[in-house]
Amino acid sequence: MTSSELAILALGLLLGAASGAALVVTFGSRPTRREIRVTVTRDAVPRRSETLSQDAFLAGAAGPAPGGPGDRREVDREVARPPDTTAPWRPAMQPLRASERTPNPVAAPAADRTLVPSFSAAVAIAIEPETDRELHDLRRRPTHGSRLERMLRGDHRAMVEVVDAVAGEDSRQRRSWEVLLGGLVEGMADVAVRESVIDLPMGTAFWDSFTVEQCRRIVAALASMGYRFDGVDGWVDGRTPAYRDLTQALADVGVEPRRLRAWPNQGEIAALFVGARPAPDELLAAAGPDYTAEDMQALLDEHAAGLADLWVTWEDVRPALLEESVPEDVQA
Repeated sequence: MTSSELAILALGLLLGAASGAALVVTFGSRPTRREIRVTVTRDAVPRRSETLSQDAFLAGAAGPAPGGPGDRREVDREVARPPDTTAPWRPAMQPLRASERTPNPVAAPAADRTLVPSFSAAVAIAIEPETDRELHDLRRRPTHGSRLERMLRGDHRAMVEVVDAVAGEDSRQRRSWEVLLGGLVEGMADVAVRESVIDLPMGTAFWDSFTVEQCRRIVAALASMGYRFDGVDGWVDGRTPAYRDLTQALADVGVEPRRLRAWPNQGEIAALFVGARPAPDELLAAAGPDYTAEDMQALLDEHAAGLADLWVTWEDVRPALLEESVPEDVQA
């Protein structure tokens, strides 16, 4: 091997070493791969609902996962706080200036009482009885009708008036008449419940969607299915209708169920009769205009059998029951 060949080999070795070193430096200076760690907390990823009352998927709160690398609320900026809207404390009443005070001719109160400051701009309105008789009659509670009608509406004074008229001061007779008249009222109430003649409560979204006649027809349709009003404030034996039964009752009376917006839930269906009461006074006209014993017995049906003593003396007690009367406190 000649000297020129040795020189070429040495030059190539030097060039190769330099090139290799340059490559090592070049590749070694490149940035390493970044690693991102993700912390997943509970409900950060939408999951399916657990009950039918929730949406199909429960969406998590918008924004980075709490505690993750993207959550920089405690690092980059201060936590935003809602502005304080609390009004500064002020006394409920400001003391009057000396120029606004007026002398009080009334004697000073006792030491065990507390003075209550009042403003000079206060206005008192005197309430006096209505001088116009017509307006007074319109404002008072209506109590017109015969004594029997008032008894059926729950007016106990009407029963006392009837007992006074037919029994006088005899305590034994009064007790017997109270039992008979009480049985008459109870029998009429039972007939009203059976015929679905009920005054339903106002302010209930479901009943307020219909007229009085439609409400009573719905009650009658439900009763034909076995869901009856117990005469107090609920359903007989606690048996309440379901949505399907209520829909069927509406369809039976000619109401389109799909047009009803105020659909009650099952708890509200159970409370539909809270505040309801029978209206037997509206059935009384069915026995008129003579109101004989036979007419009343036909109206009471099976309840008439327990009032035999009443029918024997009906001609004597009928004038006291059917006489138009107004309580004394209303006449004044």
